[in-house]
This record gives sequence, structure tokens and C-alpha cells, in this order.
Amino acid sequence: MNRVFCFFGTFSARYLSIYCVDKNDADKAIAALKAAGEDAYVLGELVESTEGVIIC
Repeated sequence: MNRVFCFFGTFSARYLSIYCVDKNDADKAIAALKAAGEDAYVLGELVESTEGVIIC
């Protein structure tokens, strides 16, 4: 399955926003989004790699 198709089949991209913040600020960012009436979750982390992009 095409990864882009899989993404759009899984998420409603019209309502999806992804914010990348320092892991030390994640709780504050989630609290601010929830205070604004948004659902917010930690989805993962960015890590340094020599293997390119890995989607788990």
C-alpha cells in the first residue's frame, strides 16, 4: 500500500496538525492545546539516525 494513501486513509488530514516541540516542553504544549479545546497527544519522537526515515 502506498504510504501516502495509508496516511490519508488512517487520518483525516483536514483536521490533523503535527507540532514538533522540544521533549522538555511537550507537557506544556499539550496543556496549551487542550486549554484551547484541542485534542492533543504525543505521537512519537525525532531521533538522529544514519538509516534515513524509519516509520514504525
